[in-house]
Formats: sequence, C-alpha cells, structure tokens
Amino acid sequence: MADVQYFPPLDKCLADREGLISWKTAYRALCDLPTALRSVTLEHFLNTAEAIEILANPLAPFPEPSQSSRTRFDTRTAPIHVAQCGSGDYDLEQLKKDALWLAQNVKIEEEAALRIAIVERQERNRDQLVHTTGRTVKGSGHSGGTFGASVLRRSAAAFGRSAGAPGVPRSAIGDEHTRRDRVLELYLEERQAVLSISTELAGRNVIANVTESGANGTWLQDLAARAVAEQHDRATCRESPSEAAKTKQDRCKHEQAFLEETVKALRDCIERLDDSSRRPSVFGLEPAKQELYVSATLVYMTVILRLMLAHLHALDHLPEPTIILHWFNLMDSCAFMQYFQPTPALQNLPKAVARVTDIFTASRRAGVRYPELGDKLYIDDESCVKSLNKIIYDAGRTNVVLAAPAMYAWSLVAKLIRDGAERLRARREKPDRQGHEDGGSSDTETGDGITRRESSDGAETEIEKRWAWFHQPELEDARDDPARYWAMAAVDGLDVYGLIASCSGTLTAAYGAELSFPTALIAREKMYDLLREGLNLVSYEVPVMDALLAVLAPDLPHRDTQRFGTLATRFLADTESLRAAILDQALARYPYELSPLLRLCSALSAAKTPDTGGPPQVGQILEGLQTVALMVPEQFRSYMLENEDENANALILTEDLAIFSPKRQQTFYGESRFLLDREVRDAEQEGARNVLLIPAGTPGMIVREDRPMVLTLKHPHSGLECIGLVLSTLLPGNDQIPSTLGASETDKATAAEAITLITALLTAALKQQGLEEARFILGRLGFALHDETDIVAVITDLFELELLAFIAQETEPGSLELCIACADFLAKLMHVSPERAWSFLARSSLLSSSGGASSLAAIVENLEAQTGSFGFLAACAKLYAECLRDAVAGLVKRKGRPNRAGGRFDSPMQGLDATPERTVSLVLQGYTRVMLDVLRDMESWRFGVVEEKGVVLSSVVDTFEHLLRWSYGLNVPAHRATVKPKERMTAVLISSAEAIVDAIAPVTGDGAIPLLDMMDAAFAEATSLGDDLLPLVHREALIEQARSLLRLLKRLLLTARTLEPQRALRLANQLLKVMPVLTVLYALESAWKSDILMLMTELVRALACTTSDPQPLLSGLSADAAKSFFSVISDLDRPMRDFDLERDVWTFLTAALESRQQWFSMYMLTGTLPRDRFKPSTATTNGTADAKGKSLLDHALDEVTNITQIVPARARAMLRFVAAAQRTWVWATVTVRSHAEFLKNTLAWMEEIRAPSRGAKDVDHEVSASEHQTAAYLCDVLVLGLHAGLETGDPTVLKSLTGSKLGFLTQHGVSVNAYNRSLHRNLSENLVRKFVDVDLADFKRAAGNTSEHAGLLTYDYELAETVLGYQALAWEGNGDRRTQGFAAEFLRANMNLSLVDAQTNLLRSWGALVMTLSECVGIEDAAQEPLIVTVKACLEANAKAGMDEPNTTEVLQLRANVAFVVLSKLVGVGCAKPGMKDLLVREVQGENGQRRRESGAWDLVKISPVNFDVATAREDLRYYRTLLRILFLAIRPHAYIPLTKPVKGDGKASLSAENASVLVDIVAKTVVPGFRALCGNLHAEDMAIASPADFSLIIALLQAVLAVQGVGIAHLPLATAIADTSLVRGALSLYSWADQLAEVMNDDPVYGEVAMTTLVALSGVPQVAEQMALQGVLLQLSGAKLSNYFRKPGGKGQWDEPVGLFAVIWTEGFLPLCLNLLSAVGPAIAGEVSAFLNSFPEQLKRAEEAFRSEGPDSYGRRRQQHSGDVTLGLVREGQALVFIASTLQSDLALAAAEGITATDVAPLRYDLENARQEVGKLARSQRSLADKVVPVNERELVLLGSNSHDNELLRRVVDGVQGVMRCFGDD
Repeated sequence: MADVQYFPPLDKCLADREGLISWKTAYRALCDLPTALRSVTLEHFLNTAEAIEILANPLAPFPEPSQSSRTRFDTRTAPIHVAQCGSGDYDLEQLKKDALWLAQNVKIEEEAALRIAIVERQERNRDQLVHTTGRTVKGSGHSGGTFGASVLRRSAAAFGRSAGAPGVPRSAIGDEHTRRDRVLELYLEERQAVLSISTELAGRNVIANVTESGANGTWLQDLAARAVAEQHDRATCRESPSEAAKTKQDRCKHEQAFLEETVKALRDCIERLDDSSRRPSVFGLEPAKQELYVSATLVYMTVILRLMLAHLHALDHLPEPTIILHWFNLMDSCAFMQYFQPTPALQNLPKAVARVTDIFTASRRAGVRYPELGDKLYIDDESCVKSLNKIIYDAGRTNVVLAAPAMYAWSLVAKLIRDGAERLRARREKPDRQGHEDGGSSDTETGDGITRRESSDGAETEIEKRWAWFHQPELEDARDDPARYWAMAAVDGLDVYGLIASCSGTLTAAYGAELSFPTALIAREKMYDLLREGLNLVSYEVPVMDALLAVLAPDLPHRDTQRFGTLATRFLADTESLRAAILDQALARYPYELSPLLRLCSALSAAKTPDTGGPPQVGQILEGLQTVALMVPEQFRSYMLENEDENANALILTEDLAIFSPKRQQTFYGESRFLLDREVRDAEQEGARNVLLIPAGTPGMIVREDRPMVLTLKHPHSGLECIGLVLSTLLPGNDQIPSTLGASETDKATAAEAITLITALLTAALKQQGLEEARFILGRLGFALHDETDIVAVITDLFELELLAFIAQETEPGSLELCIACADFLAKLMHVSPERAWSFLARSSLLSSSGGASSLAAIVENLEAQTGSFGFLAACAKLYAECLRDAVAGLVKRKGRPNRAGGRFDSPMQGLDATPERTVSLVLQGYTRVMLDVLRDMESWRFGVVEEKGVVLSSVVDTFEHLLRWSYGLNVPAHRATVKPKERMTAVLISSAEAIVDAIAPVTGDGAIPLLDMMDAAFAEATSLGDDLLPLVHREALIEQARSLLRLLKRLLLTARTLEPQRALRLANQLLKVMPVLTVLYALESAWKSDILMLMTELVRALACTTSDPQPLLSGLSADAAKSFFSVISDLDRPMRDFDLERDVWTFLTAALESRQQWFSMYMLTGTLPRDRFKPSTATTNGTADAKGKSLLDHALDEVTNITQIVPARARAMLRFVAAAQRTWVWATVTVRSHAEFLKNTLAWMEEIRAPSRGAKDVDHEVSASEHQTAAYLCDVLVLGLHAGLETGDPTVLKSLTGSKLGFLTQHGVSVNAYNRSLHRNLSENLVRKFVDVDLADFKRAAGNTSEHAGLLTYDYELAETVLGYQALAWEGNGDRRTQGFAAEFLRANMNLSLVDAQTNLLRSWGALVMTLSECVGIEDAAQEPLIVTVKACLEANAKAGMDEPNTTEVLQLRANVAFVVLSKLVGVGCAKPGMKDLLVREVQGENGQRRRESGAWDLVKISPVNFDVATAREDLRYYRTLLRILFLAIRPHAYIPLTKPVKGDGKASLSAENASVLVDIVAKTVVPGFRALCGNLHAEDMAIASPADFSLIIALLQAVLAVQGVGIAHLPLATAIADTSLVRGALSLYSWADQLAEVMNDDPVYGEVAMTTLVALSGVPQVAEQMALQGVLLQLSGAKLSNYFRKPGGKGQWDEPVGLFAVIWTEGFLPLCLNLLSAVGPAIAGEVSAFLNSFPEQLKRAEEAFRSEGPDSYGRRRQQHSGDVTLGLVREGQALVFIASTLQSDLALAAAEGITATDVAPLRYDLENARQEVGKLARSQRSLADKVVPVNERELVLLGSNSHDNELLRRVVDGVQGVMRCFGDD
C-alpha cells in the first residue's frame, strides 16, 4: 500500500488516485474502535507530521491566512503541478474560488480551505444520494426527521418538498450557493472532528494504566501519548517562544499552558454565543446559518470541557491560581452554564455540557489530594481566594444548582483551613494541652500538609491569615462560618448528592461508548473523590449512599459497565475511608437495613478479585459476616447489660434469639414451640455460624434504646445463607419468616435487589474464577434451606408467582422489577446449571408452552408498552439468546452423560445436564413464536430508552440469525443422507427455524410481510445516524441494530435459496422496497457497509435464482439516485482503503454481473444508464466509468498489474470481477487483451508460485491456498480473453501464454494432492472416540453457510467450539504438556481443506484454459509442448490419486476430461512432438541406473476400479469410458509417427518389444474382456451399461492397436490372446441375435454393425483370419437372420432403412471381411467367399446398377430420387466388389496350381465389365463427378466442406474411383 499523505499532490486528488481523508471521516472511523485499530490507513494518516501538528493544537487547528500560506496555495494549484481533469468531474478553478472564499470568511489558511473544498467535492455524490433518496425513505412514514443536522440536508429536503421532486437535482447540489453552504458546514465539522479526536486521545492517554481496554498497547495508545505531549509542548511555545527550549524539561508548565488555552477557548465560545458581532460574518447572513453556528459552538464547548477534564485528570499537581481564577470568573459570568438554551437542532443533546462543567469545576477543588501541590498554590493567593469566595457565595445565594459540586468542594477546602486555624489557635491558647488537642484534632492529609509546611515561627499567623480571607464583608450571611454555610447550601439547598447521582447517569449514558468512555470514567472518578473527601461532613446517609451507588454503577441495565469496574476495585481497597464509612456501616445495619447493602454489594461485584483465588471479593465479604442488627419485640428482656458504668450500652443475650422464626399459623397446639426447638437443635449441631439462631451468651450492643430496640450482636455467619433464607420467606408455602418486628415478609423490591446481587455474583464468578465458583455461590445461597429445595427453586418459584399475578392482574409494587431480576438470573443460570432453567421454562407460564396465556405477552402488552419502558422484554430477549446458545452447546453434551440415579449427598447443581431434547425443542418453539410476535408489534411501540429497543431488536434478530445458520448451515453426512431433518444433530432447532423462515419468507402470498415492514422502519430509523449531534452510545445502538437486521436478511436469503428458490425470489422482490433506504445507509456510515454489501450480494443472487428475468436491483431509485449510488460504491472505500470492505464491493459487483442484472451491469460496464445510452453527451468509451473518469475495469486491471504488491484477497476479488465482466460484456475482453502489462505481470507472478510441500505449516498452507485460488481466477480471465481472441483473430493472449513458460500451471495446475489423510483420519477417529454420536461430517458447512477464511472454510469452527467446548481440556488442549486440542485440529483441517479446494478450483480453471488453448495447436506450434506436459501431469496425477480424498470422483473426471480434449486436439493435428508416444507408457532412467515406468494412459485403465465387468449403472462407467478414449488417443501417435531406428547398429526401425507387449496387454486385458462383459450385459438385458457406443470404443481400441506401425511383430501373440478368449465366437453370437436386439433399438441393427466391425477388425490379423476361416465365419454370417435383409428384392442400398445395413454391415463389413479372408487364407477360401456373396443376388444386382442415372421401377421412391447420385459408400462398395471379383478370377485361374477344384469356386455374380463402364464414366470428368457427389450422413456433410477447395468428400470419392480403374488396369 502506498504511503498515506495528509494532503496528497493535487493531481492525484483530482484524478482520485489518492482521496483526501477528512478529519470527520477519521473520527467516524475511530468510533468503530475494533475496526480502527486494524486500519493501517487510519494509523498512517493520524501519524503524519501534518496530522500531529494539527492534533497538537486542537483549539486552533487551522492557522490564519498569511502571505506565506497564499504562496503555498498558489504553488500547489499551479498548472505545472496539476491540470484540469479530462473527465470534467473536477473544476479546478471552482475549487480554488471556493477555497479562497472560505479562507477569507472564516480566516483560515488557503491550503486548509482548499482541502475542505476538495472534501466537499469528494462527498458530493454521497450527499446527492442521501438527498435524492431522502424523500422516498421519509415518505414511508418511518423516519421523523431529516438526515442529519446539516444545512445542506435541511435545504435539500425543503427544496424537494417545494419542487415536488424526490430529492435534489444533481445540478442544484453543485450550484455555488449550496456548494458554499456545504463548505461552511464542512469547516465546522472538520474543526469539531479535530477537537474530538484530540479529546479521545487525551482520554485514552489518561486511563492507559488505569483500566483494561482494547486500545492498550496499540498504535492508538502510542499516538495518544505523542499527541498529548505535543499539545503541552506547543502550548508552551505559543505562550513563551523564547523559553520553549528551556521549558521543555518542565512538564508542569506545559500542562498549565495548555489548560490556560482551553479556558480562553471556552471563554471565546461563550462570548461568540452572547455577541453575534464576534462571529464570522458569513454565519450571520441567514437564520439557518446562525442556528448552524450556534449549534456547532455548543457542541464544540462540550468537547472543550471534555478535553479540559482529561488534561486536568492527568495533572499530578494543582493548577495555578490564575487558571483557577480565570475559570471561575468565566463560570460566574455564565452562571455555570445553567441557563444555556439549546438550538432546535440540539433539543436531543444530552445534559452532558452542564454535567462536564460540574465535574470539571469540582475537580478543581479536589486538588487537596494531589501528592505534589506545586510551587504556586491558589490557596496562598489572597485575591484568588477572595474572588472564589464571592463567586461561590453568589452562586449559592442565586440558587445556581450547577454550582453545587463546586460549592461543596470549596466548603471542604474551607473546612480544612478552618480546622487548621482553630487547631493552631488552640495550641497557642492552651500549650499545656497541646498533645491532647493534637490527638483529637481532625487529621487530614491537606491539613497536616499545611501545618508541616508552616515554620514554627510563622505557622499560626499564616494559617489564621488564610482563614481570615474567608471572612469578607461581601459574604454577609456566610461571614461567621463560610465552610458550614457553603456545605449546608450545597447539601441541603442545592442537593449536591442528587446532582452527583444525576451527573453520573447522564455522563455514562452520553459518553459510555467504547471510544468516549474515558470521559465518563474520569468524571465518575472525580465524583468518587469528591464523595470520599466529603465523608467528614456527611458520612452514611441515604443521599450519600444513592450518590455513591450512582457513581459506582449507574442505573443503566442495558449498558456494559464492566469497564468501570476499577472504581469498585478501588472502593474495596480503600479500607481506611470509604469502605470503613460506607460498606462497614451497611454491614453493621444488616439485616435490619438490607436494601442498601444489597445494592452496594451489587455495585461492588464487578471489583477485580485478587490473585488469591476464591469467590468474588463481595462474596467473600458476605460469606464471613461477623455481626447482625435486629429489631427485637417490645417485650424482649432476654439480655443482660454489661459495663453499665461506661454507658456503652453493651449487652449479652441470656436466651437464644431466632433470626428467622416459624409462621404464626398453627395446625396443632404448641407447633410454633416445636418448630423453634427443632431449629435450636439444628443450631447446636451446626455451631455458632448458624444463620437461623443466635445462641445465648452472644455479646452485642444496643443501637437504639427506644422500643422496639435495635441490637447489634456479634454472630459470625454466612450472609449468603441469610439472603437465601430471606428470599425463601416470600414463598407462600414457606414455614419461616424474619423475626424482625413489623415486617412479616420481605418486600418484592428488596427481593429483586437480592436476586440482582446473586446474578452479579454469578457474573463476576464466571468471568474471574469459572464455573465451579459460580456453583459454589449457588450452593452457599441454598445451604440453609430445606433439603428438598435450593436457591434456584426459590427464585424460579418466585418468578412463576409473579408471572401468574400479571396474568391475573394482581400485581404489587416491585413485581415488575422482581420479574426483570428473575429473567436476568435465568439467563446467567444457563451458564451454571442450564437444565434447571430449561425445566422451569418448559413448565412456566412465561411462554405458555402448554397452550395457556403467555405472561411475557401480558407484561409487555399491558404494562411495558403503555409506559414505554421495556426492561422485562429486554431481559427476556437476552434469555432467548442464552437458550439458543445452550441448546446448541448441549447438542452433544446431552447425549454424552450416562444416566444414573442421583446420590444422597450429590449437589443439586450437578448431574442434571441431560435435558430431554423434546423439552429444549418445545421451549425454543414457544420462545421463537413469542419473539416473532414481538417483532411484528414492535413498530407500534414507543420506546422511552433507545438502548432498550436496540437490545431487544439486536438480541432477537441475532438469535434468529444463529438459529437459521445452525439449522440449515450444515451438510447432511453421507451416512445420514436418508435421515429425516428432525433426526439430524441439529434436529432440536429445526422446528423453530422453520417458523422463522415461514414468518419472514413465506412461500406464498402477494401481500406485504409485516416483519419486513418492521425491518424497513428500523432501517429508516437508522438513517438518523447522519445527524452529527447523535451521541456515540446512540450511534452504537443504531449501528448494532441495523447490522443485526442486515445479517438476518442475508441469512434468510441464503437459507431460502438453499431450501426453495421460489421462496427466495419472493423475499428478494419484497426486499427491493428496502433498497432506497439501504443505499442511504451505505452512504452514511462505514461500520455497516460490509453487511449491506453482503446483503445486496445475496439479494441479486436470489433475484436470479429462477429462470425468469430478475427484477432490477435499483428499480426503486431515481436515475439521479442510481448514478449517485454507483459513484459512491465505485469509490471502493477510498480514501480509507479498508481492503476487507473493498473485497466485499468487488464481490457484490461480480454477483450483479453474474446474476443477470442487465440494467446494473450495463451502467457498470458502459458508464451510462440504459435510457441514456443513445445520448452522446453521456456515453463513455471504455468500461465502467466510476464518476471519476476511470472505469472500474481499468482500475481493477491497473491494480492487479501490481499483483505482487497488493493484498491477495483484493487481487482475487478483482480478478473474479474482471472474469465476470468479460462474460457479461464482450467489449470487456478488448480492454483485458489491450492491457499488456496486466498479462505480462500476472503471468510472471504465476511463475513464482511454488507447489505446497507436505510438511508445511498451517500458515504456509493458507498462503498457498490463496495463491492457488488467485491463479484459478487469473485462468478464468485468460480463458475468456483467449476465446474472444480466437473469435476475433487477436493473438495477444495466445502470444502471451505461449511466450511465457507456464511452468507452474503445466506441472502443478492439475495437482490436487494436498489432502492430509492422517490429519483428517485422526481427527475423525478421535472425535468419535471422545464424544457420543458425533461424526466429523456433522460440522461440515452447507452451501448456505460459506466462509472465505481458510481456517473456517469447510467445518463450522464456531459451531464446533460451541458444541464441543464443554470438554475444555479436549477442545483447547493442555498447554503445559504441549498437547493440541480439537480446536487446533479443526483449524488445521480447515486450512488443509482450503488448500485442497483451491487446488480443485485451479484444476477447473486451468482445465478450461488449456482446453481452449488446445484449439490453437494448429495455429501456434509453441502451444503444443505445454499441452503435452499438461496431459502427462493429468495422467500421473490420476494414477497417484487416493480414492479416500474428498471430491475424488469429480477431480479424476476433471483431469480425465482435460487430458481427453487436449490429446484429441494434438492427435487431430498430427502432433509429433517429443513426448507424444510417451503418453501411452513411458520409461525413464532411475537414480540407480534402472529403468522404471511412469504412469501413462494404459496404467490408468489397468488400475481403474471400475470397468464393464463390474459396473452396475451407467454413471459408474463415465470415468472409465473417458480413460478408454484417452487410451485410444494415446495409441494414435504410434500409428502416424515413424518408428525410430535403434541407437546402436544399423538395424531397421521396428516396434520395441516393450510397446508390443503393451499393445498385446491392451487387447488381452481390455478389449477382449470388455467385449465379453458388454455381451454379458446385453444377455442380462442391461442395455444401459452395454450401449453401442461402448462397443464402438472397444472396437476403436482394437483398430488403433492394429494400426500401430510395426505391429506385425505382435500379430502372433495377439492371435493367441484372441483365440484363447473366443472373441470371434462372441462376435458371431452377437451378430446372430442382433435382429432381436434391433426390436428394442427402434429397428436399428446397431449391434449387428458392432459385431461386423469387430469381425472385420479381427480379420486384419492374418493369424486370426485363418482361425475365422476354420470356424466357418462366412457360413455363420450367411445363416443369421439379419443377413436376410440383403436377400430381399432390390437388396439394401445406402438410401434404404435401416441405413446401417448398407453402410456398416455390407460395405464396411461383409466385403472387407471377404477381402481380409482372401488375403490371409488365399485361394483355399475363394469358393467359400464366392458362395457367401452369391447368396445375396439381389444385393449384387443392386450394386451393378448403383451408378446408373435411372434405376429400375422396382426401386423405392427414395432410391429413385437419388438415382445417378454418387456417394462415398457406393464407390467403396464398387471398389471392394471389383477387388473381390478380380481376386476370385485370379484364384480360379490358378486353381490347379493351388490344389483346389475349379468347380468349387463359383464366379461372382457381379458384372465387372459393366462396373468398368459405369465407373469409367465417372472418371472421365471430375467436374461432372463433383455435381453428382452427395453426402449421406452428418460426417460426410462435414467432409463436404463449404467450397470446392476444402471438399474432402470429393477427394475421397475421386481416389476411390481411380482405385477402381486401376484394378482394371486403367490410369
């Protein structure tokens, strides 16, 4: 990747080779922090020198213009550096004018203004898309506001409404007024983004060592430290440039200087708000611009305050007095920002501005805790102190509520000074009691520090002098005791504790996002410090507790607050202050005041547990309680006072005191006493820690003397046991109640708090310690309960009671909170004891599984939908997700545990994993049904909290997506292919998945789908993300919500397309309505672009899943919107260069091309819309114009040209796009062929690929798989270019291919040899051995569940991890023993299979290319050698292939097809290159000098596991037939390539003994057995595996063997092999019943033809011909019924049906056979031959008259029509008959000499003289003969050709005629 520049050269910007990264874009990228941390582009941009310079001065990022800046501007825009873009897309002069206008109006440098102007032009298409489509989206009624708060958006929307148009015309959005308005807005956005990024970096730098964050240790953390250091340095330089070098060593001064700048900047903002004349004049021209500026300034102030807070928190000393004074003067002037009124655009802006101000102000005051006070203390500055006194006093008198934290902090400072002054004064007045006073004085850190810093001489004077500063006349009522006055005013008057609680919630809600949470954390730490310091004023009180709980854990149930756990850890570590004052006090009041302790412990449960192990810290504290506080009855007297003289109210119990007592209802007299006595006995057995009873003799203290008294007793016990008992008292059937007077039952709100605490403890235990500790906590909670119950039963029973109460409408206060707490507990219980949760859900009324009313529906509809608060629904949505997770996690676990009876002492938490699958299935079905109803109704509900809707929607939708993926995303293993869907591994999920598919993607119906309408509304709601004022937390919620919906829709389309294409098509057509809003979302935010692209990819594929023409993807968009969308998507994520996103763009574009999206495709590939194609002004010449003057196709080719320097995934995606473009648009091939560098560089890269080695590492396999897949796509591109070049006569691609070595492709292009058998075999065996009823194939992905990552390709790793992860050691392995688990094995197996898959794809693509290249063997001689090598590689690879490898059958067939096609082309042109003969069998010299044979065509046939003898179906023979064809072609070069002479000696060239042996083996082991097997199949009436084509293949092999040069030396062994197998007899037998077979072949005697062809071929071997003569072959043929056809009147000619009788049986059968017999046997067979032929007089008569112009009247009509026509068959017939007749005449003349009787040889009844005359007529004139020659069949039609020059048929006829005449002795 090229280096990222802050401001690239202008020519690159204008040509769009390097886009500008705006600061807003960078900030938006940072908002998605995980993605940003992976972005190399963002890292390089923010680390450029220019960016660091700007971040170092965030308050004034753009300097004012100067003469030097204008010079730099002119240089950058000079014509020598940039020229006007040829496409006219950028108007350079316009950009310059806009830049100068902006620089002049807002006073910034011209270059900065130019950069903003270019950014405006870059984003114009995006803005156009948003505005053009905006009205369509708004018109749906789902979106209540305009997209964002920009002036442009508001003006565009207004323009659209006034004009009645769907949006803003393209011309309007680029006019000067609108353009400059947008430039102004961008200026404000850029300034705001710079400050925001600087603020987030400062916050990150502050908390780097405080909390765990994903950014720690990354480039972002390094950048944060660098930026903050630069901020301090630059601030010092600006303040005192001459002292810069000297002050660089003094960090204190740097920080002070920067803080001073922030205060000045904030003051400037406030003054601009108050005085419009101080604003830039350009913002005062229109009301809209004024509102824009005010809104931007208010937001800017918020970020300044956050920046100040971060820098202040980083200080390790107090700010200087001047800074503090400036700050408070500013706050005094604006009343602490209390009365700021937001603009209409900021109505939804949170209260964070004021809240951050509060925290910042208070943090100024908390400086007394800093270890280093600094040189200048504001407390030593009299004017500073007096000014602060007056400001604080005035704020209290005027009730400025927002000043309460500052007032409270100032009262603490005043109190410290007052106490120090009083202590010194007391020492002076009473020196004799000095030591006593010291011991009783207030010992505070700052007080002691001040005292220590005073000298012994002047200490009293200085401290009293400072206290005197507080006694100002202006303070009036506060003069006497200012500290007390301010404390009372802050606490009582302004409710500072309530304000702190509100601040904590508001700030966490506003800044709790992943990027901005440092602000919330710092603010809460400051409030925490303030509360800690204020314990001297107010300690354990309800307001203090509420404020502390809000700081420790704000009431944000749907927000992850784990990142704020540092405060809880800090609290528990503070044993001297907060823990002692708050927690210990809460414990001292327990269980008398239970609720505060429960809430506090819940907030502290997130504290990090020390490494000592054990339960969470809070659990340990509760487990070891030492005291109880109880209210005893008024008549309680069972105690005795101790040490009454000390008045300490100490006591000792004289009798046992019950904490829990039996209920008052008695069934028999004395039952209460009986139950109490039983508890006493149990307590004696349990010991002193019994939670039910406090034994006599226990010491304690009277806390409240008024009766009823409250006692605190020392009684060690478990608080967890007590909480469990307290909850159990709420159950109706419980026999105990708390003994506390006045409260017979615990209220439901307290029960909800208790269950919340239990859930928090389980969460902490699972996160920090693990499952065992969580189970321990549950066990301790239920330890004191009765044996037949436990804490889980108690909570679920409480839950069910409340659910039933909601159905009966008999709820009480706190019921809803209790239900929410129980639902959260069940979700966590799914991790600890899932079987208990399943059991409850199956029988509960929550889902109404039994058919009754659903309490979930009742609560949501009747209560939450009315209030707008959906806490219970959100909790149930999370529980639904946990149910699915455990259902999948237990797919194997539920089968693996053996059933056994539970033991007496077994824990109720173990041994219950075997939840019946039927239960799981029913619960999931019920839950899915309810959640589908929730989604249907959600659109009509009003959510008061944005996060709640996001939680509900995301949880439900994500669960649906997972459910579909795990139900339909797995292949069915072969051994389970017949298993019903309900019996597969994921059968428990099928019913629920079917319900989802039927609800969202029904197969029938024409109306709207309600769930899709809801999703459309959710997408429209997500368009509010365009509002820059939206808080980050809301942005995160909307982004996650939209992404969940996008993933679900993509999964639905994939699933529907897999299950039923028609269902997918209907869903896709419905989703087209959502396309307008999806295009807007794509333009608004990068976070969901990838999800949108994947959805659109599946959408276009679903639209084309049937044969009907698909609907256009962008049919819902206007022409302008469509053009804008194309321009936006053509940016390919420039300038951010997210390569993963770019790959997704290319994938989508490829899918659109492949899915018959003609409208879309034509625009991409021509740059114009179909309706504009005939407009010359919009036409482009070359490919996909991407609105920047360069086509996408050209861009892809240019990028791939540098294939060695780009990310492999990008290269693959672009090559695939190029191939699709060529298939779609023929002119794209011209572009590819004309790009010489592309062909040259890619072919050179391919030569550098190396084949994978056997022992390679996994990462090497991944790289090799990537290279092979890229090569496959490159071959696809080349094959299309080569094919187009052959059609057009362009040899460019051919020359490039033949000019390169093609070494890798020819040697390894057909190899699929990477499969690691041992790895997969061991994984499969180990899996079966370890887990019950599990097979490796169960995890194989289906077509609808693909993954491009090599480690996840074949097997679903995520599912395997979920299902098998319960065996942690088996899954993860043992690191100590260095043993790998199944996790590593699954990854290795996937890596290996990814390489195998890539090799297979390369085989397909290279096969297609090499077959196309074989078409050129006659044109380009250089193409023959690589083709020969490829054929050899195919044969060798098939010979070495293992049958147990995946897709072996397909791979073998692919290679065989390639070898057959290529070899047929080579043989067709008579290729005689070296190596052609070696294709049959090849001998090479071994390393030890011995010769060995390499695999050839014959070896493949020999080792084939299937042949004609063992095949049972036609499909079984497909590969074997191809092998036989290859064998035939491999023999052919031995027939036309001359024999080579021996190396030594002068002997004649002859066939080698090895080759002769091979030929004999072919006949003996393939031809003969094959013919016999085929005949056997015919007898078995299995015609499918004994087709005539199979016979023809066998015969062709025999003919090829006999045609080999020099085969004569093998005739004898061939004859022996044929004789031994009775092949002649078999052929005669086949001929004898060929007439019967003809009846089932539509009267086609094809098997007779087969038999005759076989006999003719066999007779070519003289020894075999002699055997045939001895067997009386002619007699047997004459007697066959099929031969009778030739005896019919008129015989059988070439025009008679069936045609094969003449063409094959007579002309190419009987006659050649007779000739071969005469040649082999001689005169001895002459009589038999003449008798045989004379037995067909009608046939001979027809032959005599064949050449006459008019035939006899007895001829058929068709024969009459062709009288006088000459065919090749007639000529051959005549030639054969003349030969036979002449031979018979010769034999008759030599009869005596040959020893035969002349009378035994009858003359042939064929008139030779007539034949001579008729043929002579044909020979006289070749022209007249050409007019008579006609083709008989398709083959002869091909030979006929298109003109006389290529009339091969005529040439063969002429040769035949001349041959006949030569027989007669005529030339």
